[in-house]
Amino acid sequence: MRVEVSRYCRLARVLGVVCALVTVGGIGSAGPIVRSPRGAASVAPRPLPPAGSRVAGIMTVNPVFRPLLPRLKGVNVPVLLPTHLPHQDSKGLRLYATLDDRGQYSYLIDIGFDPACHGATACRLGEVTGGPEVDTPTIFDYPRGRQVRLRDGSLALYYPYTCGASCGDSTLVFQVQGVVYTASVKAGSLADVLSMANSFAPATAS
Repeated sequence: MRVEVSRYCRLARVLGVVCALVTVGGIGSAGPIVRSPRGAASVAPRPLPPAGSRVAGIMTVNPVFRPLLPRLKGVNVPVLLPTHLPHQDSKGLRLYATLDDRGQYSYLIDIGFDPACHGATACRLGEVTGGPEVDTPTIFDYPRGRQVRLRDGSLALYYPYTCGASCGDSTLVFQVQGVVYTASVKAGSLADVLSMANSFAPATAS
């Protein structure tokens, strides 16, 4: 696998960021995959989704995330959250979101079936992240990932789950205006994570 380092990567190194561009196997067409000190990965940028409410087909904040919005103030990347979550409409199931990491330039939200789940295996549904997070797939996960397209035609990288003692998450990694985001579902399908990623929309704490 041949790797080229762009002038943007050389600049990123000055800022303490390590990045590389994969140029073979089709991944190069998706754009640079960037690794920060916390392990971020990204693919080709796409436009920021429209803000608003789902009154006339426009996005709104999913009720699961509303209690977290005040705590997301001050994050210096656009806070995008999915309006659609798998299994949210299943009878007898209730979902809860917990903000398990919040940095100046990132956030990680776990989604589970218990308000005190915090990503534990037994009660976990999945997670969403914005900005560089430690569990975001990086260039070193390249052999497992494959390109897929989001509804707007932009490229994303799909990492299917694997199972050991328990099953992990299927993860979709995509980029919006230079910021990496992920949607993941425990033992989820490509359709599960695509439906989440396609519904990402701006969420404000105002």
